[in-house]
Amino acid sequence: MSKNQEFFKEINNAFMTGDVDTLIRNIADDIIWNMVGDKVIKGKDEVIKELEPMRGFKVPHQTKQIITHGNTAVIEGTMTLDDGHGNKKKYAFCDIYKLNKFKNGKISEITAYLIEVE
Repeated sequence: MSKNQEFFKEINNAFMTGDVDTLIRNIADDIIWNMVGDKVIKGKDEVIKELEPMRGFKVPHQTKQIITHGNTAVIEGTMTLDDGHGNKKKYAFCDIYKLNKFKNGKISEITAYLIEVE
């Protein structure tokens, strides 16, 4: 596994285990997070506000693949979330990441697709 694949594996794990500190350390000040079909969040402070409620929240998931090329990565997988009424729902996700530079870069863009599959 390449250094970039290891990095994005750590980022994906941080999202799925509520490791907000790791995420905050690795995002750029001018980050744009596009949750397709939902909302677009701009800037590190606004992204932190979105991440904080996730702190320590663990999500059962399966990562199918991590593809990296240059300063871009795609992570595909599935996860299970509670719908707020005690029902578990399965979702497929595909997250596209862009770093602000190739070596030792920070995440400057996230485009996140999430669809219910069951």
